Amino acid sequence: MTSEASQSQDLVQRISGQDQAAEADLVNKYERGLKLILFKRTGDAQLAQDLCQDTFVIALRKLRAGELRNPEALAGFLRQIAVNLTIEHYRKEKRYVSQDDGIISLRTPHIEQKSAAIDREASRAILDSALEDLAQPRDREILRRFYLHDEDKSNICNALQLSAAHFDRVLYRAKQRMRQMLQEQPELKSMLLGTLTND
Repeated sequence: MTSEASQSQDLVQRISGQDQAAEADLVNKYERGLKLILFKRTGDAQLAQDLCQDTFVIALRKLRAGELRNPEALAGFLRQIAVNLTIEHYRKEKRYVSQDDGIISLRTPHIEQKSAAIDREASRAILDSALEDLAQPRDREILRRFYLHDEDKSNICNALQLSAAHFDRVLYRAKQRMRQMLQEQPELKSMLLGTLTND
């Protein structure tokens, strides 16, 4: 058995024996690595911190109950809990638009962190007004319905008589034109697009 595996086994045994010092040792040993994993997956330092704490809460409960059958796999056990929590977090969102998408992501935490002065309703109002500058009526409609009114894709497809594939193409082109418009209005862009530069 390697030294790392031996240490993991010892930690698990001590925690299952209700050793509180071992619980503190677990956090000290794995907290930094888990935060890095979670930050890579979320891009949000505060969310990573919250999910890391939740990971330890769940892990300690399971370890106390003796649910980890292979103590040598402790690191992987913790990582899987963290990944599952991240997935569940975004599943609870009605819709999560990733940073890579490059278009408005009103439901991510980034907007609130980037500009505390702009609350959610104000952001919606700004976006709604910005959409009026788009030349194509269908661009305005599909972006407004999808991003502001939170309509399901299937409902929008039915209303606009689009197939799912056609919807994706129309939405993509609408977002491209929206991006172009925002490039010409940097102040508006900074208010609507969440970034991590100052987090």
